[in-house]
Amino acid sequence: MISIFKANKLKFPYKYSFPGQATDEKILYVTRQNKLILSLSRMAVIFISFILITTGLIIKKLIVQATGFLIGGLFEIAAILIAGLFLVVGWWWLTSIWKKSIVLVTTKRLTKFVYTTPVSRYSLTLPLDMIVDTGAYTKGFIQTFLKLGSFIARSSAASSGVATDDPSRVNKKYFYIENIKKAEDLQHYVSKILNASSHHQDKIDKFRPFIAEMKGEKRRNFVKKHFPQYWS
Repeated sequence: MISIFKANKLKFPYKYSFPGQATDEKILYVTRQNKLILSLSRMAVIFISFILITTGLIIKKLIVQATGFLIGGLFEIAAILIAGLFLVVGWWWLTSIWKKSIVLVTTKRLTKFVYTTPVSRYSLTLPLDMIVDTGAYTKGFIQTFLKLGSFIARSSAASSGVATDDPSRVNKKYFYIENIKKAEDLQHYVSKILNASSHHQDKIDKFRPFIAEMKGEKRRNFVKKHFPQYWS
């Protein structure tokens, strides 16, 4: 199995490993924020780079008029280099954070690793037996426009305040997975896991993983044909 942080594309079967994984713990689903969110962030980096170059050219023109072409030309080169550096570093930074920020559903818990920089992260975990209820919803214009949703699981932990991905302000009562496709389908799936965990704990290791790209009869036929050991 490869480290989950090195996987370019997360797909079933989920043959990955992650920090803190128990020997008998199996991944039932793994996802990231939808790639459309990454694309929007990249577009912002491109736009800022364009603004930097444009601003540099305007200032260069003013310098040329005031002092001559040589200094203005050097300023233009410097502006292009700065904009190019910002584009390359910004693109790498955003891509690294997006790729490494992972959410998992396993046979024991919900857990996520959130990278705040390409080299630093924090993690949140909610054991299945502490989940009180779940929900799925769409919030804001961006999620509505991109047809994305959010999944939430509420725990029995006593806490108060506003839920956030800021580790210094985490509300331990809620577990969020934001900006994903099929959020409602994931909610129904997690509800099934909770029921199986309560009534069929001895069979939970063989519970069918969540395959977001498939549903209904197509999914049942696929699992039955290729992975007959699973049940749900």
